[in-house]
Amino acid sequence: MGETPLLPAIPSNKFKHKIKFLSDMIVGIDLLAVLLASITITLWINQMDHENAWLSFLSESKPAISTLGAFYSFSLVFRTNICYARWWEGRSLWGTMIVNSIRIAQQARLWIHDESLVDRLNCLGIMFSYTCKAQLRGNRIEDDEEDGAELVLKGVLAQEELDMMARQTAWQAYYCIDAMRAVVDEGLKGETERGNFPDWRKNAAHRAMENTIDVLASSHGGCIKVRSTGLPVAYDDILYSIGGIFFTAACAAWAPGTGLYNPILVLTIYIVVKMIIGLGNDMEDPFGRDESDLPLEKYCMTVEYQINAVDERSHMIPYNIAYGPGSKPVRNLSFSTLRRLKTSSSYSTFFSVGTRSRSSKSEQDDFEHDQMMLEMDPLVV
Repeated sequence: MGETPLLPAIPSNKFKHKIKFLSDMIVGIDLLAVLLASITITLWINQMDHENAWLSFLSESKPAISTLGAFYSFSLVFRTNICYARWWEGRSLWGTMIVNSIRIAQQARLWIHDESLVDRLNCLGIMFSYTCKAQLRGNRIEDDEEDGAELVLKGVLAQEELDMMARQTAWQAYYCIDAMRAVVDEGLKGETERGNFPDWRKNAAHRAMENTIDVLASSHGGCIKVRSTGLPVAYDDILYSIGGIFFTAACAAWAPGTGLYNPILVLTIYIVVKMIIGLGNDMEDPFGRDESDLPLEKYCMTVEYQINAVDERSHMIPYNIAYGPGSKPVRNLSFSTLRRLKTSSSYSTFFSVGTRSRSSKSEQDDFEHDQMMLEMDPLVV
């Protein structure tokens, strides 16, 4: 057997993809311009007479260049932190949308007994995530690069409804929000009319589901805010101006000491700075298709998979999930009795998920009282 490598091997296609991402970020005509400018400045300074006052001035200006570089580095780090904060906000908002898309499916399964309305709400939860992804990338769900046609093939979205959404100019994700509210209202109203829900329970269920839908709408609005409001234009202009001054002055100040190595040094530092700025530019809009952007496709697939799992679980479990398999609803049992029944031979008969909150002098008193209650309870056989 061979030795286990310390680091996992990177697949060749993934490695090539990363190389392409870095090359697209770095390569540009500006690299040639910086190299030619630094070579010109270096040759011009090195041709000066060693007794020239300018050489002594350039050598003594290195502390000032270091101070300017510190200010430039601070501005660069500050900009990168702002871009990362936007990326993190988008990630957090999508996490909230994933959780609440699954939650609305769970709530529908619990409080709505009309199977067609439950299925409809599940489909709307899946549609919502895909319409959000399309809008955040500047597209619409019916576009070829988006997933409208695939959702129709899966039965999540009807072709008629896709055509209707395509004709509307409003945000398509909010069509799903409006449809969710309509399904909740219709489902809970039907439960009340059939006598399954008292008014207080219907109101509580409606409030809980409305809160979930409201969080979905707010999270989507937050993502729109992140995408629509970029960094101030003046900030980038100032940063680029400081960068130009710094690289020009640094090239002149370093030339007497570094010689012909100076252009390579300046170009290397410029490439590092360009990579940091490029990474910030990618994070500024975290909803695109770049390497550093959020994996929106995976997020949507997670929502779809988990909502389908909630539906599958509800049809798979043969027992009442509230009581568990083989359990009966035994009432008025204290917690101490339940613990003692777990070790007794009659545990499988008497075990239940209910507990009783009352004060007693000791656990023995609780156990004796509950044994009497079990003998009197007609639900226990």
